[in-house]
Amino acid sequence: MSYNKKQNISPTLAALYSAAFALPAYNKTVEAAGAPDSEPSISARISKYDEDRLSSSNFSGLGDQKRYDIEVGQVSVVYPINDTVQLTVDSAYEKMSGASPWFVQPDAEGSPVQVMSGATIDDERFDASAKLDIYKGKYTISPSVGFSTEKDYQAIFGGVSVARELDNKSTTLRGGISASFDEVKPTSDVVNDPNRIDSDDKENVSAFVGIGQVINKNTVVQSTFTIGHLSGFLSDPYKLVFNSAVPGLRDNRPDDRTQYIWSAQLRRWSETLSAALHADYRFYYDDWNIRSHTLDVGFLKHTDSGWSFEYSMRYYSQTQAEFYEPFYQAARSDGYYSSDYRLSPYGALSFRVKLAETINNWTVGVSAERYISDKSYSLQSVDVENPGLVDFTLFTFGVDYSFK
Repeated sequence: MSYNKKQNISPTLAALYSAAFALPAYNKTVEAAGAPDSEPSISARISKYDEDRLSSSNFSGLGDQKRYDIEVGQVSVVYPINDTVQLTVDSAYEKMSGASPWFVQPDAEGSPVQVMSGATIDDERFDASAKLDIYKGKYTISPSVGFSTEKDYQAIFGGVSVARELDNKSTTLRGGISASFDEVKPTSDVVNDPNRIDSDDKENVSAFVGIGQVINKNTVVQSTFTIGHLSGFLSDPYKLVFNSAVPGLRDNRPDDRTQYIWSAQLRRWSETLSAALHADYRFYYDDWNIRSHTLDVGFLKHTDSGWSFEYSMRYYSQTQAEFYEPFYQAARSDGYYSSDYRLSPYGALSFRVKLAETINNWTVGVSAERYISDKSYSLQSVDVENPGLVDFTLFTFGVDYSFK
């Protein structure tokens, strides 16, 4: 169910973020505070996300092996209202279908195998957000607000960030806060479970500080620290857990979670290659005892004829939540249980390519991404792999137009 994607940083969410970050409105992560764009622009993306069928060796025989297919449409509009104010509006529509991991149980030899839901899950999601960039001298103030709605989930969110350019015009300081208020109302599409909650809420509050530095005409670096706190219903209402000592348990997680994230970005223009190089690193830690490392490297090359080619590779590795097990053989004293593969230890690799051409005011591009996850990719030794780990392919077609 789509609600699953919002529980933590999932491969699905990462994929859709990848598509979102391809939109021009998201591409100002290392720029200094400045002035609005001189002309309005509009961008549109259509993406097809396709999870691999669950392998027979990891399948329990219960449910459907076919996993999610998600079709995504995104539109972003950037409109400079005047010389000091710019409006950005983003919207996205998703249509998803397929089966979802339900719970993990041991097979006859004691190895974990995945029980899936039936292939009856169909859902749609729509979200929209708006942001103002207000330029006042050395400051850029950016308030934002948005909402997301689907059959079993509603959310409203907002925030404000401030960027200040220092006197040397090479350093930019940033900071901001954001909050999200979400409500989940599980449906009966997966399985009709009378013990499941009717509805519940959760809140997410986060704050960040960062600094961007122009090293020289070819190099820019940026570093950001973020702290976030989630509270309320953080379990997955659609998942069960297998416990040979206590039958009938549901996924049950702590009702608060504090997250710490440090990230660093490097952008460098290579005169030798006539291309822009990037390297991003992200360290994540939370009080569920999950630690993760993400490294993303790539390059972007433009030609005089208007063509551009981009290639990048991302590596990811995480440890498990302290209460996670593929399945349980005894009761836990704290009462917390989850066999969600997203809380398991694993590593992942993804590879992305993008080709685009710019002709006058138009830019047309296509991109593809392949994501694979496995216990052998983890930085730490993993004894038992979760059978629900996902592999997927993402294709995106996009068009940008600038009203020059």
